[in-house]
Amino acid sequence: MTGKWQQNGGIMSIRSRIGNATWIVFACIAIFIVLSTAWIRRTYGVLPLAMVDESFRGGLINKRTLFAKHVVLPTIVIFFILLTVHITLKKLNRRIITYITAILMVLSVCIAAVGLDVGFYLSRQYRMNQEQWYDIDNVIVHALGSIDNCVYTNSKEALENSYKNGSRLFECDLILTSDGQIAACHDWESWNRETYVDNSEDMGYIPTLEVFMNSKIMGKYTPLSGTDIVLFMKEHPDVYIITDTKYGEPDKVTEQFQMLVDAAVENDCGETLDRFVVQIYHAYMYDIVESIYPFPNYVFTLYGEGYRGEAEKMTEYAEYCMLRNIDVITMNEMYYHDELLDICNRYDIRMFVHTVNNQDEIQSFREKGIGVYTDNS
Repeated sequence: MTGKWQQNGGIMSIRSRIGNATWIVFACIAIFIVLSTAWIRRTYGVLPLAMVDESFRGGLINKRTLFAKHVVLPTIVIFFILLTVHITLKKLNRRIITYITAILMVLSVCIAAVGLDVGFYLSRQYRMNQEQWYDIDNVIVHALGSIDNCVYTNSKEALENSYKNGSRLFECDLILTSDGQIAACHDWESWNRETYVDNSEDMGYIPTLEVFMNSKIMGKYTPLSGTDIVLFMKEHPDVYIITDTKYGEPDKVTEQFQMLVDAAVENDCGETLDRFVVQIYHAYMYDIVESIYPFPNYVFTLYGEGYRGEAEKMTEYAEYCMLRNIDVITMNEMYYHDELLDICNRYDIRMFVHTVNNQDEIQSFREKGIGVYTDNS
């Protein structure tokens, strides 16, 4: 009997030691998480960037040895050091240490979430699973569409005709009048040449909004102001306007988008701002526009960057867009090739090309999942 009691006592002692060693497990898990976070951040960047890397998604292909060297091996070494401490030191208050290491393990998870930007990754995944404006259609009508075979009018008639024909995504040229108001117009030189006969020899003339609104485009089409556009959007809640604001100077960008926001707010059309899709032409424009209003929809349009189809540059643009929740890149269809689509797909970025009017070409792009800008409506 005595032998059995001693044996059972020994077993109970071993079980007790194992139970008291829980703090070692917590500590090693915390260390593993912190070391993994540091290694992933150093090797791939934050989690959104890691997830587009084929090596990471493939289970650390070609990098498993490095992971073992910098994460697994140090964790094992620390485990045996802590185990030795556990066995050697008899007077450790292991219950308190267990609580402390459990807290450290939870903190390590928080460190990983912050260090790898897990929250942004999850929110982007959620966003990409919701219907976005480009899921409604992948054809954007350029300059509000055509009317009577005329393009670039940005006129009321063109907008109404395009809407009647089923279009819901409209690109609109927006520039400033001489009194700082928004006008739907491509440029003042062509407007002077085709519309404003009083100053036909002065191609640099910029009208006030009043003069612009009282001058029929090409002698017959109705011009639109920023106010007209937001009112149309309020009356047609399925319409999205893709802005083509032309200006790249920071002060002009600020002035124009502030006027656009003011036009919506002053006319009780604030909800329409979430249906504007802001085209930026340079990376710095994003922060400027965001400081005025947090528009949920953006397009990075690459012609302002002088983009000519370089794959390395497309990777840079796609990475920039993904990290700022810019879902769409658009480029000149002349420089498109399939490698660029592969890059955008890897970063979960939608691609559009401009300007395509041939129906066969439009269909070819759409079959690849590429959106198009077109003059046809």
